[in-house]
Amino acid sequence: MIDAAMPRGSLLAALFAALSARFGGDAEALAPLAENEIARLVERARAGDTGARQTLYVQHVDRVFRTVRGMLRSDADAEDVTQDAMLTMLTSLHKYTPRTDARFAAWVMTIAVNTARRRFRRRRPELTATGELPETPDNGVDPLESLDRARRRRALLVALAELSERERMIVGLRYGADLNASDIATTLGLEPATIRKILERARTRLSERIEALLNPEGGMS
Repeated sequence: MIDAAMPRGSLLAALFAALSARFGGDAEALAPLAENEIARLVERARAGDTGARQTLYVQHVDRVFRTVRGMLRSDADAEDVTQDAMLTMLTSLHKYTPRTDARFAAWVMTIAVNTARRRFRRRRPELTATGELPETPDNGVDPLESLDRARRRRALLVALAELSERERMIVGLRYGADLNASDIATTLGLEPATIRKILERARTRLSERIEALLNPEGGMS
């Protein structure tokens, strides 16, 4: 269960996790690797090490999906964008240049956001006539837990769809990809101070809307 009384940042992080890992599965979140470990994996992958390529894929695929899902109108679109972005990442490692002021994940998310933007301009996220996004089937074995997870997921997606494109990207990069303001600034070509300002405003609106949707009086029953 999500505790609406928890800090807004923690609430959003938990809700983004409810977007589900591995395209709807329940795999446990992987512990992120240190940047020096990522750098070694990149070098090995460039040299043709398939195991290193697989590890880089597994480390980033869920974060990419959670980031782009709020920018797009369906799981299917997000899955397509995720796979396209991950393929681009793996085939473009020779173009990656490490930077002291940005993590490898910021480079990956730049690819993901650009891929999603191309899809976004063709198919903008839309609310249904009832003000809700279409629900997706949930394969969880516990019906009550599945229902709760579906409600949280739907509330997040409805609220995200009411933000601007830029706000969606920034919130997704912060809570879906777990990037900090500097990394997001690198990804979007903005100043960190601008990112923090937009994020604070969007986080307030998003949290208030989600809390209202999850409240039984808010019509999400």
